[in-house]
Amino acid sequence: MEKMSIPEEQPVAVSPAAPSARTGLRARLHAWWEGYEFVPPPKPPEPPQASIATVEAPPPKDFWGPERILVGQMIWGDGFTFPGGGAFAADLAQALVVNRNSLVMDIGCGLGGGTRTIVERYGSKAYGFDLSPELARAGDALSAKAGLDLRAPIAHFDIEAPGWERGQFDAALLRNVVSIVTDKVALVRRIAESLKRAGRLVLIDWALAEDERQGAAFGAYIEGEPRPPYLGTVGQLTYLVETAGFTVRTTEDYTEKFAPIVLEGWRRIESLVGQGTLKPAEGQALLNEAQLWSRRIGAMKAGELAIARIEAHKKA
Repeated sequence: MEKMSIPEEQPVAVSPAAPSARTGLRARLHAWWEGYEFVPPPKPPEPPQASIATVEAPPPKDFWGPERILVGQMIWGDGFTFPGGGAFAADLAQALVVNRNSLVMDIGCGLGGGTRTIVERYGSKAYGFDLSPELARAGDALSAKAGLDLRAPIAHFDIEAPGWERGQFDAALLRNVVSIVTDKVALVRRIAESLKRAGRLVLIDWALAEDERQGAAFGAYIEGEPRPPYLGTVGQLTYLVETAGFTVRTTEDYTEKFAPIVLEGWRRIESLVGQGTLKPAEGQALLNEAQLWSRRIGAMKAGELAIARIEAHKKA
């Protein structure tokens, strides 16, 4: 796969109001972007304390706390923690050919912004499912706030026992889930079983480059992911879908089309931190998301990470 033609980004200009934030978040973002190690200035000595406060264990890497959820929506739009927004979700769902009588399963829905867009755009019902309990709870609250708690409920699901009924759904949208599960065949087969006859599937997910190259950029991407990814090539994902009970209609390397969507949200980071309204925890969450997406963009630019998009329908 040829390297992507992604425009070069300028260093993120961070100008929070407080000097401490300016020397902290701004300096770290700049150092990270320029590729050198950030060495914080020495702290002044602290007065001795009578006791040592209890230190809480760090949260798991995949933890979606309120700060990360807030920052994610600042970058990607209200109700979203992943690139694309409602227009992208509606475009993906168009291939599902749904209508007001359809019931759609949206797996990997995050906060459910795309789920709600599908309902509003096509008049169908859509049930959102996500592996993160935190995102699912927050997403379901957003659906309730929008008056869509019955037409677009969001729930956490267990891969081993998702609770889907046989032949329950007319179509399925599967986003960024296959890449982080080990038993991929079992998951896609469960989806096939939950679909009605000839039910449609659209899958979009991270993938390896077809030549499976893995350099420094890919190593940084793997090391920094919240959940360890288990990737296959676009061709391997296509074969997976076929063997799990589907007939593949179209398959493509979607990387070149996806890159501008990522960069559109990426450019919001500068204006966000420039407003100077972020609290320390929110600033750290923003830095973490910036670094996460920088590693992903770097691996995409290096031709070591791809995006697969597959359309299929259940075999009769």
